[in-house]
Amino acid sequence: MSGILKGIKAAFGDVEMAPYTVVAERDTYEERLYPARRWACTQAKGIEQTTLVSPMFRTLFNYISGKNIPNIRIDMTSPVTTYVEPGPGPTCESTFTMAFLIPEEHQDDPPAPPDSSIFIEERPELRVLTRRYGGYTTDEIIIKEAKSLAEAIKKNGEEEVNFEQYYTAGYDPPFKLFGRRNEIWFVKKAEKEEALNGDVAKEQVDEKPEVAQENRDVPKEESGKQVANGEEAKQENGEVVHVTD
Repeated sequence: MSGILKGIKAAFGDVEMAPYTVVAERDTYEERLYPARRWACTQAKGIEQTTLVSPMFRTLFNYISGKNIPNIRIDMTSPVTTYVEPGPGPTCESTFTMAFLIPEEHQDDPPAPPDSSIFIEERPELRVLTRRYGGYTTDEIIIKEAKSLAEAIKKNGEEEVNFEQYYTAGYDPPFKLFGRRNEIWFVKKAEKEEALNGDVAKEQVDEKPEVAQENRDVPKEESGKQVANGEEAKQENGEVVHVTD
């Protein structure tokens, strides 16, 4: 009975959602923080994303439906994300990586994929800039929405944002006609990463000469103590101790 209820809920989009925190709200978009999670992924290359959606979705749906090791069903989750790595030109193939969030109850031990067509991604914490749009999506709409969002982000002066690649996120089953939710995600470097790569890293570099000096320029008085200590150790242990300057 519980399986039937879950199936009905999933059909209407009532499924476990990827958790996130809204960090800041801008005029036309928001900044979110997604915690690290495991995702089941499949990848394909092509010119158009929409032509690859059905085969990629079917591969992942078969995985959660029991085509896994140890052949168990796991619940559908939302959103379905696709990481888009555009090709170098308009007629070049792009790389699309579709992903289903692994349900919380299986996060620690996801069912193993049956073959190499699926892999489990250890997705790190993500800080994304995003906004919603409705309706059914197409390649043209995705490109339009991504361009519009990128312009809004740049106009707002956001820094450390990756505009070269992006995620698309879809939240609804195909037969939901109204109130559909779609999103574009641009990844922003986390503030702590900026610190580690900037000021903190500089402090660590500045500290190194001091450490080196401490290790090299030993005062003569201390050096004498070390030799004396070394001789004591030689006498006590009966071992030859080599002392270098």
